[in-house]
Amino acid sequence: MKKLAKISTLLMASFMMFSTVTFGATHMTAKIDASPINFDVSPLVENGATLVPVKFIAEGLGGIVTANGNNVRIESADKQIELTIGSKNAKVNGQAKTLDVSAKTVNGRVFVPLRFIGEAFGAKIDFNKKTNNIDITYFSDMKGTIKVGGSTTVQPITQQVADILNKKNPGLSVSVAGGGSGAGIKGAIDGTFNIGCASRELKESEKTLNEIVIGRDAIAVIVNKNNPLKTLTKQQIADVFSGKIKNWKEIGGKDAAIFIQTRETGSGTLAAFDELAMAPITKEPIPSYATPHNSTQLLLQAVAKSDNAIGFVSMGYLDKTVHGVSVEGVAATQDNALSGKYPYVRPLLLVTKGAPTGVTAKYINYIRSTKGQQILVSEDYLPIH
Repeated sequence: MKKLAKISTLLMASFMMFSTVTFGATHMTAKIDASPINFDVSPLVENGATLVPVKFIAEGLGGIVTANGNNVRIESADKQIELTIGSKNAKVNGQAKTLDVSAKTVNGRVFVPLRFIGEAFGAKIDFNKKTNNIDITYFSDMKGTIKVGGSTTVQPITQQVADILNKKNPGLSVSVAGGGSGAGIKGAIDGTFNIGCASRELKESEKTLNEIVIGRDAIAVIVNKNNPLKTLTKQQIADVFSGKIKNWKEIGGKDAAIFIQTRETGSGTLAAFDELAMAPITKEPIPSYATPHNSTQLLLQAVAKSDNAIGFVSMGYLDKTVHGVSVEGVAATQDNALSGKYPYVRPLLLVTKGAPTGVTAKYINYIRSTKGQQILVSEDYLPIH
């Protein structure tokens, strides 16, 4: 699949594989699970405490950092950390904590004591004063079993992360299955899966689950590469997929019947397409004579084989075998999806029955971490950072 070069470049530039920071004539390195991290602002030493720019550590451990004035919030799958600039007071999951040194802002970056942020996440921190190296252990001390399943859109990400963490941790067993968003949500509810995967918004009846956004995806309308049509309006797309328009000549194509390809009931891609493309325009469903497919790959292959077929897939699956149709003149590209110009964009979710803890939370945090988001970008999805 074609990678989103712009996002990948930004991510890789921000989080290069090696960095050295300087205290005068002294150099300090920092690593998370043996992978060096890059600080764009050097750590500080105050009253014997090492303060680090929290964004890099937090995002490396799967946290999302937001600031509102002097208030700083860090959120991961299992941690809610609250800080105040200029204060030693903090909270971790609602429990009061006291920092050795007050949080502060330097050169536009929020600095906090390294020991505090490590302990808040439950990471192990080793600081070698002789070598001035900080070693943070978090994703390489996992033991237990995790069952993940659901959306086939999310599956390539969850499988890659499972492979990485299984290799890092001999005592860990992560298994990943597909089955569609409906199966992932049901599995999370009934306990079949520790983590369910969904590529659509949760329905009201499903919102008893804990949901965590790991990224976003755009849905592309696809036609055969020999089809001369380049763009369709939202109205035309809804009319085609509802069966109101049955012949290509009605929308500027050749005189031939339109063969609708769709996903099976329970598919997150189908549910998202219904919500984003169909419901705002028409109350008519996709007709029963449309050909259903139980995976994105099978739908893609069906459109690639038939000159008169039309379907829809996650934008990350677009390849040279089909053509992604522009919507209202806006091309189906990741840049347009990121900017908000492209209309069919959906969330990628992990769902759990209750707040995740232990290795389940760490698995989710890896997906939301710097390295996990690089995997997501490599699959042409939109990152949360």
